[in-house]
Amino acid sequence: MSTASLTADVTARRTASLRRRRQPPLPLRPLHRLWRRTIDDIEVRKVTLPVRLLPAAFEGVAACQISDFHVDRDEDLVRLGRAVELINRQQPALVFLTGDYFSGRETMRRYLAPFGRELRQLDPAVGVFAIAGNHDHWASFDDIARTLTAAGIEVLSNESRRVILNGEALTIVGIDDLWTRRADPARAFRHVKPEDCTLVLAHNPDTALYTRHLNPGVMLSGHTHGGVVRLPYYGSPLKSILKLGKQFYAGLNRYRDFYIYTNRGLGTFWLRVRINCRPEVSHFRLTGAFPRPQHESDRPRPRRSRRKSRR
Repeated sequence: MSTASLTADVTARRTASLRRRRQPPLPLRPLHRLWRRTIDDIEVRKVTLPVRLLPAAFEGVAACQISDFHVDRDEDLVRLGRAVELINRQQPALVFLTGDYFSGRETMRRYLAPFGRELRQLDPAVGVFAIAGNHDHWASFDDIARTLTAAGIEVLSNESRRVILNGEALTIVGIDDLWTRRADPARAFRHVKPEDCTLVLAHNPDTALYTRHLNPGVMLSGHTHGGVVRLPYYGSPLKSILKLGKQFYAGLNRYRDFYIYTNRGLGTFWLRVRINCRPEVSHFRLTGAFPRPQHESDRPRPRRSRRKSRR
């Protein structure tokens, strides 16, 4: 039996076991099934991702992103295993993990080892890159980072790495978490040249406010859980998560002269609910076909001198 088949079989048995143990009373089971579907039914969201200055060698390259795992219960671990299976089916070259792997220290200690085993199953052609979220620092990111590294994942904390394909380079920039005051965009970009194409990982989309002068090629974020509740034609009724505005709570949105993609996340925190806001695996096709700015103020500006951000 192949490793992938064995992993899928173990995940299926674990899911069935959890369902048998935690069935509600018979009259409530239809409602329970509906609730479980809203928080467990992962959508593979396929997106053409515009990356400014993208080298020709990276045109059409596949990449995947998952975020905000919040592995705090057995069922969260099962959901993560399912997400890993879905990612491997997409056969991506690159995989990006954008933070909040656990909600706190207690659950981190309980699930850290199986969390690492699930992520070890990721099998991209090039590599996996990860950054921290606010909850990870509240838990203990040193422990999480060691587990990620042991699983073969490159952890970026205000750092950058160049990925070479057919002689051309894409620079992955990982910015640490904004809410815990560890974000240092200037440090993260210190080895990046003005002509380099960058794909920026930043847990909180608001990091763009302090990174825009460094001319990112594109930014991938999470943090918002998609706004948790999404209403038709209105979006999320939540108003206080981001300074950027609630249009950045989910999906692909333009900010000045680059795009930000905000992943809806896999898990839940505090309220175990999602309404019209399914957990998400983002499946990107990179493209350099970048839409022309509509206004002069939207045009790229020269990169300014790099001063360190306030910690």
